[in-house]
Amino acid sequence: MTNVHPLLPKLAIHRQFIDDFIAEQTPCFALGMIEERKQKLGLLALRPRETIPPEITESGFNFGHSLLGNAHFEVVHFAFEFYGFCTYNVLINPNNPLVQAVLDTMIGSGEYVVLVKGANQGVTAFRSQIGQQDLAGLTDNLVRIKNSTTSESQYQQALDQLQKNPFPPGQLLTWVCRDNLGYLDIAADRLEMTAAGTRGGAVTASDETDRVSQQRALAELLDKKVNGLVNTGVCDDFILLSHMAADMSLFKQLMDLSDKDEMNGLCAVYPGLYRYAKLLERIATGIQSGEIEVPR
Repeated sequence: MTNVHPLLPKLAIHRQFIDDFIAEQTPCFALGMIEERKQKLGLLALRPRETIPPEITESGFNFGHSLLGNAHFEVVHFAFEFYGFCTYNVLINPNNPLVQAVLDTMIGSGEYVVLVKGANQGVTAFRSQIGQQDLAGLTDNLVRIKNSTTSESQYQQALDQLQKNPFPPGQLLTWVCRDNLGYLDIAADRLEMTAAGTRGGAVTASDETDRVSQQRALAELLDKKVNGLVNTGVCDDFILLSHMAADMSLFKQLMDLSDKDEMNGLCAVYPGLYRYAKLLERIATGIQSGEIEVPR
């Protein structure tokens, strides 16, 4: 068992993955990828029926992992023990490309992130620097995991056995969101989650969703205005700028809401916004170099 403690990171995750995960019935579990400080890590996401109290999550939890089965098939077992509260068991089929990709990342980096979504809107984030020695059981069986031929019926057989005799005793989480490899490509549909408090490593996705919605609304508004002017025959950049002067505050608001990568992504989607951004960039560069004189 590995002791895992909460943290307060800025995390990036695949938006559709988290949306689909939240739409599933509880209790459930999913594997995915998550990004923290530009490092891609394996993600283990839990949604128990109940919300785990902050005083429990503050203490972290024990994480156990093992390979179960026989000479004909194997399954991976995870156990999450929250001290004095509950233990959650998960069984996954290693004959699954998504499982293999996530486990390969976990074993390769020696680190992982756990998200626990309760019945409320909060999400608690944990990161463990587990090291290779703490994954010895999975590492030693990595070749067997990668070569697994476990069928769905064999997986169900193992699942039925665990339901009848859970060990360690606890709640069994249903493995969901298991077949979409697109979930692993965070850049394709990026959602950032920012820490909202200090107790239990709580992270809220709802505030981040509002921020992203504001980004898109501002980008669409500026894009529509630029395209509308161009469609009426305004082609000269400086004439375009004069018409858009009143909208510089909106552009600044968008910049304040976005980092560099997000702005690049928005500009790639909205050509009018891109033109406006490049125009402002050229003017700023010209003023800085002295090419454009600013009246005193």
